[in-house]
Amino acid sequence: IKESAKQIISDGLLKIIKNYTEIALLINACDISKNRYKKMEQEIALSTTQNIPSELRLDLEFDVQFSKEELVREYENKLIENICENYIISSISITDAILEDLYNLFLKYYDNSLSDTNIENKVRSAWANENMINFLTNEDKVNLKTPSGYETGIIESFYRYSELRIMRHSLVHTSGKISDRNINKLKSYYEQTPDERKSSSLYNSFLYDADNEIILNINNILLIRKYLDNFLMYIYKGIDEKTF
Repeated sequence: IKESAKQIISDGLLKIIKNYTEIALLINACDISKNRYKKMEQEIALSTTQNIPSELRLDLEFDVQFSKEELVREYENKLIENICENYIISSISITDAILEDLYNLFLKYYDNSLSDTNIENKVRSAWANENMINFLTNEDKVNLKTPSGYETGIIESFYRYSELRIMRHSLVHTSGKISDRNINKLKSYYEQTPDERKSSSLYNSFLYDADNEIILNINNILLIRKYLDNFLMYIYKGIDEKTF
C-alpha cells in the first residue's frame, strides 16, 4: 500500500512538471511574438478567422482583427494573464486528482467491505465537509502525521492547499473575484494557523488585491508551482514514514 501511494504522488508530480513545461513554452511564445510585432515596421491587421476552412466556418462568423500595437498589448498582458489562469486551474485540478486517487486507494485498504459504488460516491464527495482530509488525518483512519523535518502540521498543510482551491474556484466561477464567503474561509484558515506561520496563509496575501481580485502574473504561478511541489513531497514523506 505504501509503494502504491508513493507511486500515485510520483506520477502526479511528473504531470505537474509537464503542465508547467507547456505553460513555460506558451509564455516564451508570447514573448517572441510580442518582440516580433514591436520591431515590425509595416502596419498589419491580423484576422482571427481568415485561415479557417470554409467548411468549418460558423453560419454567423465573428472576425476579430488586431493591429500590431494591439497584438503587442495582447501578448504582453492579456494572453499572459490567460496562461497564468489556465496554469492555476489545471495544476490545482491535477493535485485534486492525486489526492482523490490516494483517497480511493486508502478507502479500499482500510475498509474492504466497501463496494466500487460506495467508493465512487465517497471519492465524489471527498471535498465536502473535509471528508477526505479527515480520513487521511484521523487517528482511526490513515492517521498521516507531520513528516520529520517539517514544522507545519498535517492539518495546517491542508489549510494551505484548501486556500489554493479557493483561488481555483474563484477563477472558474466568479471571474477571478474571491467572494465574501470565500474571503471568510481564508480568514478562518488564517486564524487557525499558529502566529509564527500566519505569513504563509493566503489571507491578505500577494495573490489578490484590495478588491479581492486574483492577481495573475508569472511570479505568482511560480510561487504556486513551488508550493504544490512542497505540499506533495510533504504528503509523500508522511506516507513514507508511516507504518501500515
